[in-house]
Amino acid sequence: MIINIENTNFRAEINTKGGEIQSLVRKSDGKNIIWNGEKTVWGNHAPILFPFVTRCLGGHFIIEGKTCEYTRNHGFARDLEWKCTQENDDSAIFELTQSEDTLYRFPYAFTLKTEYRLTEKGIDWKISVKNTDEKAFRFSVGTHAAFSMNGNPAEDFVVEFEKKEPLTAVVCNPDCFLVPDQNGNAPITKAYGEKEPGIIPVTSAGFGNGHLFTNITSEWVGLRNKKDNSIIKIQTKGFPYCMIWQNTAGTPQFVCIEPWHGLPDAENCDHTWEHKLGLNELQPNQTFSCEQNIIVE
Repeated sequence: MIINIENTNFRAEINTKGGEIQSLVRKSDGKNIIWNGEKTVWGNHAPILFPFVTRCLGGHFIIEGKTCEYTRNHGFARDLEWKCTQENDDSAIFELTQSEDTLYRFPYAFTLKTEYRLTEKGIDWKISVKNTDEKAFRFSVGTHAAFSMNGNPAEDFVVEFEKKEPLTAVVCNPDCFLVPDQNGNAPITKAYGEKEPGIIPVTSAGFGNGHLFTNITSEWVGLRNKKDNSIIKIQTKGFPYCMIWQNTAGTPQFVCIEPWHGLPDAENCDHTWEHKLGLNELQPNQTFSCEQNIIVE
């Protein structure tokens, strides 16, 4: 079911499947900020990633001694139906809780909530995870917003980090799994080596399965159109990692800027959830929250 929210400057559609933004349209020019989800290119818009981010090596984890299978990247939250618990003219709140299906793959009780509120410059976007189980659990959470290039050439754009800081990359293999060092330790990092600090040109060559960054002090990362100097920003404050990716099928049509609290599996991982890198631990009745607010300028 699609939930519509609107204010003076923007209108947005949010799907109860995945609690996912489907569109964010600026009224002044009718431009959709979010990728339209064309299935022949990439059939998503801005999925929410939980209880892990990116790829699962071998398609399974072992959680408390039980094999939990995953056939898709980024966990299960994006594929499930959420409940809209609050709807106003310019805001909505969605909630996902454990079910028989989730307990098979993540044997814990939880409440995952996403809150959207339109603003004068875009949309405030908050995600929270509450542990409603009787024991602590570990998890990752992140977002995967695709910002449309609206038919413009890839070379018209750059990815810009607020503080123009020299970038630190997490070393991943072409399949986006962590590469360990000679002692088997991961993650390892290296200087990204961009020509202009904090600026990554967007090209038709794309980013493969993604370029992953860490040690970020910038409060936002944005997609800037060099021709008109417009920019779409997403908040990265407080996030330890940020992935940059764009569609690999056909001509580049969007760029994903993905703040993450989590990491891919390492090439040498043993699949044990308790050993997985980049997870956050949450005690019973505690809540973890983060914000990915989007600003359009």
